[in-house]
Amino acid sequence: MTKWETKLKLGRKLEGVDAATASDNQVSVLFRHDEKGQDGHVSMSIESDHMSADDVAAVFEVLAQRRIFMRENTKVWVSQPQSSEARFGPTMTWKGEDIKALAQRLKQSVPTPPQM
Repeated sequence: MTKWETKLKLGRKLEGVDAATASDNQVSVLFRHDEKGQDGHVSMSIESDHMSADDVAAVFEVLAQRRIFMRENTKVWVSQPQSSEARFGPTMTWKGEDIKALAQRLKQSVPTPPQM
């Protein structure tokens, strides 16, 4: 399996807040290359205290509209890590939203763009 290395990181954080809080409210992208130095894949991370389940759905919708992760070429799943379940107990809710319901919504409502 190919080993990926980080070539470049692009990020955005909230300004005017301490570093610990800013690092919990950021979006970052790792542009990765493989062991031979060839451009590879992109890893994105979003951390925000202000996002809602609707915001999460909107991000997936944008990816579908751009023909990256579409309904017909991906699967949607929900899982809770065993360590999280052991520490906090089983849950499928976040900010009062049922994440299984969000997953079902993504399976059904993410638009499928017209073929190009």
